[in-house]
Amino acid sequence: MKNFDPKYNDIPKTHLHVHLEGAIRTATIVGIAKEHGLDLPTYDVEELNPYVKVYEQWESLDEVLEAFRIAQMSIASSQVLERIAWEFFEDSARQNIKLLEVRFSPDWAFSGHDLDWDLALHGILSAKKKAEAQFGMAIGLIAITSRSMGVESCEKTVDWAIKHKDVIYGIDLADSEIQHPISEFVRPVLRAKDAGLGITIHSGEDTPASAVFDTIQAVGPERIGHGIHIIEDMSVVELVIERGITLEVNPWSNYLTNAVPTIESHPLKKLFDLGVRVTINSDDPQILETNLNNEYRIAHEILGMTLDEIKTCNRYAVEASFLPDAQKAAVIQELKI
Repeated sequence: MKNFDPKYNDIPKTHLHVHLEGAIRTATIVGIAKEHGLDLPTYDVEELNPYVKVYEQWESLDEVLEAFRIAQMSIASSQVLERIAWEFFEDSARQNIKLLEVRFSPDWAFSGHDLDWDLALHGILSAKKKAEAQFGMAIGLIAITSRSMGVESCEKTVDWAIKHKDVIYGIDLADSEIQHPISEFVRPVLRAKDAGLGITIHSGEDTPASAVFDTIQAVGPERIGHGIHIIEDMSVVELVIERGITLEVNPWSNYLTNAVPTIESHPLKKLFDLGVRVTINSDDPQILETNLNNEYRIAHEILGMTLDEIKTCNRYAVEASFLPDAQKAAVIQELKI
């Protein structure tokens, strides 16, 4: 489903919600495995793709977990992480992305090979510096804390993000909201907020509108990852609008994960029409075999958004970005939004 149609590729874009662990090229996974002696089901790129990509709506969680397990295993050193980040920035530049925030879960992503978090961050920052210079792209980093790894992991991740808040601009709480609700993580999330970090929370993806309500009441995030099920409760829609909260929406991901039964039923356009500040994103572009151009195509050709409305979504994204104001102002001028 990757798309490089000039109709979409030529649009200068913003990208707020994308996971580095879900953005690793298959050929890179093979190359890393050969270099580091890692086991793969196959070392042929085309034969490996079915193991590391999700092409159809989920039949079971196992296939997706296997794809992420292979991705995690591939993060074998800080040098490898620099390569993965650089290639992702390169792929983003090919799509004319001008403002990019990339998120990663240090306690999950770096644990496969017990990487030193600071050295791993140095690898990402090296790629970021080169990409910003070469592509004229504004790039921000967000540290994810994975709910299933527990509160202690969350505290550790928040401590680390605060220590590096000069280069890490926000935190995200991701993973199973059903099993680990926001109530378990209020203290560390509020510590991050008090330290000046931006707050985005995965909520309302495979959970009802009430979960988003609880998240807003508990920690007051600036942004919500996904959040699409607020469409089921107008009082929560009104709360999101009232608080000026921005939704990071991922249409193709929401279809593949069964968050919506069909892509045609996705509520992106409905939420936009109601006045919700929605943005368009790709989530895990390599694993889900999508890119931001494809998400724009879905928004325009399937969900009925005009290109001007998509441009408005880009403005929402810049305004909601955790990047410094000076960088955001430069992007607004470049995008003419």
